[in-house]
Amino acid sequence: MLKTQKGFLILLLICLFFMSFSSCYGFPSSEYTQKSGYWYDDWDINRNNYSGRNGYLPNLAYETLGDNKDLAFRIGESFLNRYVSKTERATAILNYVQTWTEYGYDEENVFMNGEPQDEWAWNADETAYRFNENTGVVAIGDCEDLAFLCATIYTGAGIEAAIVDAPGHVALLIWLPEYANADSYWDIPDDNRGSGWIWVEATGGSNPLGWTPPDYDDGNWSAYTIGDIEPIGDEPVSQTDFDLILPIIAVGVIMLVLLLASKSRSKQKRNYQNTYYPPPPPPPPPPY
Repeated sequence: MLKTQKGFLILLLICLFFMSFSSCYGFPSSEYTQKSGYWYDDWDINRNNYSGRNGYLPNLAYETLGDNKDLAFRIGESFLNRYVSKTERATAILNYVQTWTEYGYDEENVFMNGEPQDEWAWNADETAYRFNENTGVVAIGDCEDLAFLCATIYTGAGIEAAIVDAPGHVALLIWLPEYANADSYWDIPDDNRGSGWIWVEATGGSNPLGWTPPDYDDGNWSAYTIGDIEPIGDEPVSQTDFDLILPIIAVGVIMLVLLLASKSRSKQKRNYQNTYYPPPPPPPPPPY
């Protein structure tokens, strides 16, 4: 019986170890909660609304940068390692995003509880995990999805980026004054660097780097540099703070149980070995 219990506890300990390992390196996911007709993610960012304190613009970029960086940022780092020239790197990134994404409307591609979403924003990692270079599957998204994806990739590649909030549109600027083929070089107020930001328009498969759509040539839009983005709302409890705590506690409890069981068996054995048995009585004397 003791051997059976010990084997079960060891098996459970091994399972918990692998559960802990997978929680550290698991596939990224988000939980969504519906409140007042809107869908909010783990960071309490409204995925249906671009404006306001909890709106996704530009707050959604925070979810894939800094301590939260994941696949999209690593893609950017791969371009940083492959291209010494910043202009070649910037052009290659746009070509890459245009190759592995396709423009699509939210109401045709995003459904929550079976209901189509008229407006929805994916963060950069959610989009990055939806395309697959090995199988040829592309990720479908609209302007803000592609802008957030580009923003994180460019940042990972060592190129400063800024989210553009234009009337009815979201795009990206990158700081690349040395790029020679842009049709406009933009200045962001309070940036104190003058003109040198160029437009990144990933919504079309052939839009060249630095091309500003004619609808936005008037500069009637705002831009948020990625470095100025601060955490919005409460951060979700991280895996190291919660998902790993329960397995660690369980492992500790199991080890304590095994230790106590081992001591109990050892004590029983010692007690058995030290038990005093009196000698047998002498045989009766022989009869005369």
